[in-house]
This record gives sequence, structure tokens and C-alpha cells, in this order.
Amino acid sequence: MATHLRASPWRTYQCLARQRIRQPSITPRSLSTTHSLRSTNNAGSNPLRSTGRAKTEQDVAKSKRSIAFSIVGMVACGAAMYGMIKLDVFGLDALDAGKNKGSEAEQVKQNKLELTPTSNGSMKMDGPPGFPSTGGPSVIPLHGQDNVEQVATGTSTIPYFPATIRLPSASEIDSKQTGDELSTSDGDEYQLLGLGIRTVSFLSIQVYVVGLYVAKSDITELQRRLIHTAIHPPTDESVAISGIGADAATSLVPPERQLLKELLLDAERGDAAWTALLKDNGIRTAFRIVPTRNTDFMHLRDGWVRGITARAQQKKPPPGAAPGEFQDAEFGTAMNDFKAVFGGGQRKNVPKGQTLVLLRGAQGTLDALFQPEPTKPMRWMGRVVDERVSRLVWLNYLAGKSVSSEGARQSIVEGLMAVVERPVGTVVQRVV
Repeated sequence: MATHLRASPWRTYQCLARQRIRQPSITPRSLSTTHSLRSTNNAGSNPLRSTGRAKTEQDVAKSKRSIAFSIVGMVACGAAMYGMIKLDVFGLDALDAGKNKGSEAEQVKQNKLELTPTSNGSMKMDGPPGFPSTGGPSVIPLHGQDNVEQVATGTSTIPYFPATIRLPSASEIDSKQTGDELSTSDGDEYQLLGLGIRTVSFLSIQVYVVGLYVAKSDITELQRRLIHTAIHPPTDESVAISGIGADAATSLVPPERQLLKELLLDAERGDAAWTALLKDNGIRTAFRIVPTRNTDFMHLRDGWVRGITARAQQKKPPPGAAPGEFQDAEFGTAMNDFKAVFGGGQRKNVPKGQTLVLLRGAQGTLDALFQPEPTKPMRWMGRVVDERVSRLVWLNYLAGKSVSSEGARQSIVEGLMAVVERPVGTVVQRVV
């Protein structure tokens, strides 16, 4: 047979191959089945695998409970909101009804124009409150202070200044003696232009709060002078606004207002600009002064006298020239009168919180008024007739390199910018 096998090697290979195929073998399927059985048997005895499965079931149950609680909470909140709306717990329906009724009445009042016969037989057209029926300008508040009674000062000692005040008329003051009481019930209304705090020394110790007021009936004239000063600066005619209609302008546009503001704040040219506004008659103004600490009239007077003397010396002409505006004997007499107003035999102390008013009349006269308490009437302290004295006192607060209160000057200039941004004659002239 060996010889036969050697003689046919190919046949021998085929026989061996068939025998190998016939032998039993372990299939992958039998192995997979065996492994699955073992895994199943081991699962029942593996505590880690059984714990993980239980934990997953607990998480699922917990999530379901949370969803159920959320749904119940949302339903309860919705029901509560619906009940509050239906029951009107806060009275919103009544409030809305009142608002709708008021708005409808106001709309009818504003939109409905009635023709009312007057005493002379003519017809008068009624418009909204504050609207002029005589053909005058519309009512526009000054400096955004419409219906504002108090203006913050920036200090806790004197926290507020009134936006408007009443001061005695010139006719009433003319008939009074020094120390007499003055009535303001029939006086003129004055509007606040700006205010600030007077401080001294490098420690900025507060002395008093000062505010500049202007008579409301003189605001139109103030507008005209401001616009003219902007168009024709008194110190530099080369920068005057030119063009057709420039002199007929009734208000200033932003670039022009900026030029006017810079002119009024200029250390050199500002003195002439303020003088042009103040020197001519016709505008009544007043400085209201309220001390933040106890002081006296002599102390206040000395400060004003130093400022007046310094400005008068600046205007002194060179030797050999004609006497200047403030070098005549009449001015010296006026200064003595000014000192006497605050240095007489009357009370000299000015406690904290009491009011002193320096009133500049239409002709430039200076009247000093004192009010010990808000509930008490003002008292007249005296008068200086010479216009130059009051003008120099005003310039101490408004013009030059150094002023008595820089904060007051800045605030006053801002108030004037609000005046010139509106057409002449459209600033409010009464308390709304």
C-alpha cells in the first residue's frame, strides 16, 4: 500500500483531505451558546450586575414621580391665577375703569373745543389748560423746572432751593424805612436760573448756597440781550455771526449756543459780555443767599467789598489818562452806602439757614432783604442807588478768572443756554 501511495501522491492527498472533513468540530454557534449559558448562570450570582439594574429602575421611578409633581404644580398655579383674576383680588378692574374714565374725560376735554360768548359779544375758543387764547406765545417751562417746587443744592445743610420765589415790588420798597417788614403777596415772581455753593480755603469749607433768580416778566428781554450778545460779541466783532436775518434771530442753534457759552465763561472776554447784559436797565435779578454755617453781615460785606475793590482797580486807567468809570467821588459815596447797609445798628448775626436777598432793580438799584425764618416776612435792610455797585457785586459771581462760586456760575450759564434755545417770548412767565 505504501508503494501504492508513493505511486499516486495526488490521490493520497485527496484521501487525507476527505478524512479531515469527516472529523467532528466545535462550531462557533456551539461556542456562543455555551458562553451565553455561562453568562446567564453567572448573572444570578453577580451582586454588582443585579444592583445596577435595580438602581436604574429606581431612577426611572423617581423621574416619573417628579414629572407627576410638576404637572400637578403647574395645574395648581394656573388654577390659582385664574381664580385671582376672576375674583379681582387686587381691584384691578375698578382701577382700569377709573383710568379709562379719566382718560376719556381728558381726551374729550382736550379735543372738544367750545365756542363761548364773551362780554363784548365775540366768540372765545377754549383750548387745553395753559394754551394762550389771546394770541400770545405758548407756555414753555424754563430749564426743565415745570411744576418743580424745589431744586437740589448739593449740600445736606441746605438741601433745596425754591424754583420760584416772590419778592416785593419796587413801589412797596420805596415807601419803607430800614427794618420795616415787606409783603410778597403782591410781589413779582422770580425764576431760578442756577445755583451753587460758596466755599473758602483749600479745604473747600462751605459758607453759603447762592442762587440767581430773574423776574419772569423780564425773561423775554433777557433772551433778546443774550441773542444779541451771541451775534455781536462786545469784545471781538470779528467773530460776530453774519448773514441775512442774523439780527432778526429769535433763538440760537447749538453751535451758536456753544459760542455764547464759551464767551460767558471766558476769563478775559466774559467780563465785557456780562456787562453788556447787566448794564442796561430793564432786567430785574436777585441773588438768594442762605448760609450753611453761622456767620454775620460784616463777614459777608467784607467779601463783597474786596471783590468790588479788585474789579474797580482792574478798570483803573493808566497815569495821565482821564478818570475811569469807578474813580469818581460818586462811586466812593456809593461804596460807603453799601457798607452802611450791612454795618448799621441792626442785628449783625446771620445764623445758618436764614435768608439774605440782594435784589437788583430795573434801574440797577441794589436792595438788601433779610428773612429770619420762612414763616416770617422779609425785612428791608437798605438801598444803594448807584448801578455800578450792584453790577460789580453781580460780576463777582459771574465773570472773570476767579468768581465767588464756580459751581454757581456754571449752573447759571447752563440755565441761560436753556433760555436762548427757545424762541423769544416762549419761556413760561407764570407758575404752571
